[in-house]
Amino acid sequence: MIADRYTKIVLTIIAAALVTIALRPWLPDAGWLAAVQPEPALAQAPMPKYEMFLPRAWGKLVGFSSNSLLLEGSDQILRVVDFDGKAPEYPKIRALIHWQ
Repeated sequence: MIADRYTKIVLTIIAAALVTIALRPWLPDAGWLAAVQPEPALAQAPMPKYEMFLPRAWGKLVGFSSNSLLLEGSDQILRVVDFDGKAPEYPKIRALIHWQ
């Protein structure tokens, strides 16, 4: 008998809390509630270490390995581009590969 009464009280409290959570977007904000609530989470990403711009004429990206890009130009020349550094000396072409 006591366990049944206890179960009904706990379920009533849970139901009231769920109704409060469901109605919260339509209820006016309470001043005391703002002090208790955490700040909303915002997506924050770290800034990149380097930002490089490559000329489109160097070709399309074929591969990436060990901080180097492999680019294939429209003239069938492969370029190995190293970009691990700061401008203006980087990005620089480390190798040109001509297919014959």
